[in-house]
Amino acid sequence: MSQTIIIGHVALIQESKKQWFTIELLKKLRAEGYDAVGVFAGECREPEYMKELNQKVEQYGLKESVTFLGRRDDIPNLLKMIDMLIIPSAFEGFPLAGLEAAAGGVPVVACNAAGAEEFIRVSGDGVTFTEDDLDSAADAVGKILEGKEEYKKAGIEFASQMSNREYSARVEQIFKSIE
Repeated sequence: MSQTIIIGHVALIQESKKQWFTIELLKKLRAEGYDAVGVFAGECREPEYMKELNQKVEQYGLKESVTFLGRRDDIPNLLKMIDMLIIPSAFEGFPLAGLEAAAGGVPVVACNAAGAEEFIRVSGDGVTFTEDDLDSAADAVGKILEGKEEYKKAGIEFASQMSNREYSARVEQIFKSIE
């Protein structure tokens, strides 16, 4: 099974965003036969944590499979090159990165906690996994690969409903209904 999977992780580089989990997941997926690649975009807020991440990448032999891009102003372009976005953090509000991914037709694999879980539930743009559970996350990746087109379609539809124009029209309808 030599299918290449490009997994994006868009978040500040800090421990609460759990880039370490994504690196562990890449290692697991590669051991299962996938050519899994990780692309990380985000400003580094914790230099010691970044050092630990780089050491882990080196230790696992993932230097050719992991790229840290730093702060980016072109996330929509980055989303065009990935197969899925991962949100492993258990402390998210409603994830803007998830909404950007949905608008770009990119499915999301997210931790089943807080705002990330809610995003998946209301958008239909992906699959959740149990917090810090690599087997559950690998299964979620597999589900995304099996139903990628359906998730892509659901995400685009959800994002279109969240546009300013659509939102304004719904608010206007609500006000008209109470007049």
